[in-house]
Amino acid sequence: MTGKGHRLSTTAFVLGTTGSVLAAVMSYMGSTFPDSSEYMFFGKRRNRYHRRYTHWFVPWALLAYVCFKRAGWIVPNLANLIDGREAHRDVWACAGFWFAGCLLHILEDAWCGTVPFLRPWKRDVGLHVFHMSNKIGVMSRGEINFVLCSVGISLFAFMMRYFTLDSFMAFCVNLWRSI
Repeated sequence: MTGKGHRLSTTAFVLGTTGSVLAAVMSYMGSTFPDSSEYMFFGKRRNRYHRRYTHWFVPWALLAYVCFKRAGWIVPNLANLIDGREAHRDVWACAGFWFAGCLLHILEDAWCGTVPFLRPWKRDVGLHVFHMSNKIGVMSRGEINFVLCSVGISLFAFMMRYFTLDSFMAFCVNLWRSI
């Protein structure tokens, strides 16, 4: 996927599942790191190693687990970070969501290609649900549809946190009548 697709779908997913803007921002920042780290590790040979070592889920999952365990499995709260109450837990939770963004990046790449599963040097797991564009940084129709669906579902989940089903249906009816 392109960087735009990773950022949009990861941020929407985390916002929809947690309801925390801070967690969504942290996952946004981690959502393109597996690709960025290829430049740090491999430089000009980046394309030769694309979606191999940096796209192996095991190190990211271990780092996320350690961070979330240190945080006490909480969702970060900006108010706690500002006034210092339990700030160390929120910092660990922010790091955990950053690594969760890396994991979501790998999962999203598995939708349109292959990523390593058991061996970090071999790309062997993937679904190929849609094809990528030939142009760098341009989203294909399949990627646009994937991102729109994931963002729509995630925003629906986010809205359901603040509406009961009855109030949501009344909101939809009133919206329909106003159109």
